[in-house]
Amino acid sequence: MTLPAPPPTDAPGTRERLRRTRERFEASTAGRLQRRIVEVQLTKQALILAALALMLVIPALVTLAAVLPLGTDDGALGGFALRLGLTPEATHDLQQLFPSRTTVRNASTWIGALLTVILTVRWPMALQRAYEIVWGLPFGGLRSLGRPLLWLAGAAALVAVAALADPLLSGVAWLVALLALGTPLAIGWGWWTQYLLLGGRIAWRPLLPGAVVIGVGLVGLRIGADVVLSPAITLHYREYGPLGIVFVMLSWFVAFSVVLLGGAVVGHLLVGSGAFTRAASAPDGTDPDAPPRASNAPPDPAPAGSPPSGSSPAPGPAR
Repeated sequence: MTLPAPPPTDAPGTRERLRRTRERFEASTAGRLQRRIVEVQLTKQALILAALALMLVIPALVTLAAVLPLGTDDGALGGFALRLGLTPEATHDLQQLFPSRTTVRNASTWIGALLTVILTVRWPMALQRAYEIVWGLPFGGLRSLGRPLLWLAGAAALVAVAALADPLLSGVAWLVALLALGTPLAIGWGWWTQYLLLGGRIAWRPLLPGAVVIGVGLVGLRIGADVVLSPAITLHYREYGPLGIVFVMLSWFVAFSVVLLGGAVVGHLLVGSGAFTRAASAPDGTDPDAPPRASNAPPDPAPAGSPPSGSSPAPGPAR
């Protein structure tokens, strides 16, 4: 007894449909964004920033704990963590990283303090280099060292304002105030961050789409601190001890770095695709922020049917 032959499959047709689907995806905005993420190595740059942030925060907190009582319930760390949205339970678990001021003071050294200072400057320099990669700019070098220092001052001011204003409201009123006031503030900070670290080599307007993405992402991270960060700190501390808190901090730093870099990548994609440029162009169709055309660039092609440049018009019919 012979089994019936299986129906023939349309393998060439299936491959052709898959090829067309892949081509449509690569030509779409999502496909261009995926290629751009690979080109700028977004994941690698975000991991570098997260590792530098973790290496900065841990020595900074250890150095600060030698002066301030970070491990007590009424210490500076507890009040600051509560202001930034952590629950009392998560704040208590976070304070276990610093048992007492005497213990930390005996373990602190001038080398740790020096490392803190170096990493404090190194982090915005790494962010600056990542922005230069996104926009295809050369490395600014040590001549632009003052810009990361100025950025640190601006970042500290933003965190201080957020920590002071956060406990003033609660519930729905807090969420409305965060969306209505915090979002424009975060967008303005992301806009200023890109312009400052890029040294003014990119005009303000092309940086606006990325600033909007960065601002919305930062507000989302702040809301996620109540929903995700506090439970994660408590859960990982119960399972892994203080090391679990370090894992949570590293994951949050990765998310923060992805927001700062991903916003710039999306903004560059929108500007490069021409969507934002067309929406914000002048009435005559020109872009005032576009780079000037080189002197040796070829002229734009003339419309069909128009006489070539430099030639006299054809004589009309004799009367």
